[in-house]
Amino acid sequence: VEGPFGSETVMVHGGVVPDPETGAILTPVMQSTTFVQPSVDGYLSKGFSYSRTKNPTVESLAEKVAALEGGEGALMFSTGMAATCSLFTATLKSGDHCVITECSYGGTNRAAGVLYKEKYNIDFTFCDFTDLDVIEKAIQPNTKLIFSESPANPVLTLTDVEAVSKLAKKHNRLPPCDSTFATPVIMNPLQLGADFVCVSS
Repeated sequence: VEGPFGSETVMVHGGVVPDPETGAILTPVMQSTTFVQPSVDGYLSKGFSYSRTKNPTVESLAEKVAALEGGEGALMFSTGMAATCSLFTATLKSGDHCVITECSYGGTNRAAGVLYKEKYNIDFTFCDFTDLDVIEKAIQPNTKLIFSESPANPVLTLTDVEAVSKLAKKHNRLPPCDSTFATPVIMNPLQLGADFVCVSS
């Protein structure tokens, strides 16, 4: 069936492909931790060795989330903080800087202000993301990320994700957004210019 599909259709059918072995319409839950590897070529053709790196059930979920977000792909983590910390670790190095909303999830604040700042020498400027001038003034030569969260936890402060993304791109910075409280049902930060989206569900 040709797309594009509405969000309700994607929520039901996104990432779902009938199982070629059984014909099951819904993706079966794969509980296996390891998969048979008869040869290197056999492994490479299927891509599954251990569930901690890749699992058919998780792959199906990732495809559904990517479709809902309007993204090219998605990674699944066991916690939202694992996703956020993976994003920080993949995009920041010692000596880098991140402008981040002053109103964000407490775990994000602690990871940024303690773990990454004290242990990895990555600097964070926490500021009011309802004011674009404040954000722009916080940008430094070593700024790599301009990290928004909208609606922000716990007080539901709203950020104009599109405006922040435009500002970040004007300065050649990456604009990730944590949209946990919005979910892709209410907001798609990628469609508003964000380069990464974190959602904890």
